[in-house]
Amino acid sequence: MAVSSQNLRNSGWNIVNILLYPIAFMGLTPIFIHRMGETHFGIWMLVNSYVYIAVNIISFGFSNSITAHVAEALGKQDQRKLFAYINASTRIIAIITTITALLAFLALFAFLTLPAFDQVNITAEITGPSIELVLVVATLLIAIKFFELLYQSVFKGFERFDLAGKYNILNKFVVLGAQLVLVLQGYELVVLFLSNLVINFTMVAIQGFVMHRIMPGYRFHPRKNPEESKELFAFGFWTWIQTIISVGAYQVDRFIVAFALGPIVAGYYILASTIANHMHMAFGAMGSWLFPKVARQKEISGDTTIYFHTLRGVTTGISLALILGMSLIYRPFFTLWIGPEKFAKMGSFFGLFLIYEAFLTLSIVPQFYLNGIRMLRFITVLELMYKSGILIGMFVAFYFVPTGDSLLIGQVVALMLLMPVEYYLVNRKILHDNPFGESLVTMIPSFCVALSIWFNLLPLTTGLIIIGAVAFISYYLKPTRFNLQILLS
Repeated sequence: MAVSSQNLRNSGWNIVNILLYPIAFMGLTPIFIHRMGETHFGIWMLVNSYVYIAVNIISFGFSNSITAHVAEALGKQDQRKLFAYINASTRIIAIITTITALLAFLALFAFLTLPAFDQVNITAEITGPSIELVLVVATLLIAIKFFELLYQSVFKGFERFDLAGKYNILNKFVVLGAQLVLVLQGYELVVLFLSNLVINFTMVAIQGFVMHRIMPGYRFHPRKNPEESKELFAFGFWTWIQTIISVGAYQVDRFIVAFALGPIVAGYYILASTIANHMHMAFGAMGSWLFPKVARQKEISGDTTIYFHTLRGVTTGISLALILGMSLIYRPFFTLWIGPEKFAKMGSFFGLFLIYEAFLTLSIVPQFYLNGIRMLRFITVLELMYKSGILIGMFVAFYFVPTGDSLLIGQVVALMLLMPVEYYLVNRKILHDNPFGESLVTMIPSFCVALSIWFNLLPLTTGLIIIGAVAFISYYLKPTRFNLQILLS
């Protein structure tokens, strides 16, 4: 049966987009570890983290900014403004891409011609004869991905998450297939990233063609659009700050583990982190359509609070149920997947990531919603608050007990303390609901899931599930807050 709701279709495509790749990657991970070796697998994961971090930081927050302004122009039915935003975005992205590519070529020139670079000391475990070339090719890949970001953001502004999902899935699977073939043939890391570069360039060209097809009459003009550029930068600045804060909170631990505990431990830590991160993105995908939806809706009616409550109920309920389900099966599943010896190196990491995610999932809807209604400074302050807490908790715990587990425990404690504070502040500023309910009752389901994972005792888990379910249904799904018709509209 066809799904008639655009909101449900958008959620569905987002979830498929985010979950298909990690499932395929998980299935192939034992092959990659076996063929590459644990050390090179760890380096590969680390360089992929570098690409992800750089794209998000150097793009200056333009992804959300482009999506929001395209959605607003469509809400106002202003084609002139729509084309002006896309022209301005294209010019800015082209400049960022050119600068990044030039830096990559300058780095290559320096590595090949300047003797001083031969004296650079990098830990022997995380280097190799071609590590410099790998980083150069990875930087060129970053440059290409800025245009992918542009086209994906325009699709989402049109609420065409189906297009964004289809091309993202195709890109990832072609890259993964090519990398598998190359690894089986014994090629080095630099060849893997070169293939990634060629495939991404081809897919970006296809997405650019499709973007023009969904906007009849649009043609790029090189002339400047100062007003629209200023608006894009103003919005993008705050989402860029949020991105920097997020990168610090969510990515720094990977590099701490790599340099303090070595690439082998880092490989398993990053593997557990990557799976948990894709789970988080899948949870976010259920409500990511909220961002362009409220950006457009506020131009029409201005009344959007019910979107917040409804999407929070959906994402929180489904996310916690899936986290709990994963906690019950991950031990036998991962043991079968990668073997008992390798699971022993990552099992405790993943269990703690699940507890971490039980609280982090509460941050999803506030961020989408507050960005969508342009409360940019407020959500940036909130992000800075709890993510700074994550960093502080991480460093303090690692200082006293330098292990990967302690890094995660410090982050979990920070979220347990600060997420209720965020909800209290959101309630006081936006919702004006019951302070006790918004600050504490909203946390009960997450605490129940976290405690059941930590103690791993069936009788206790049963009791905690009942308590959490009662709290969730009575508060999150209360009819004055939850409106199912919004999802079906």
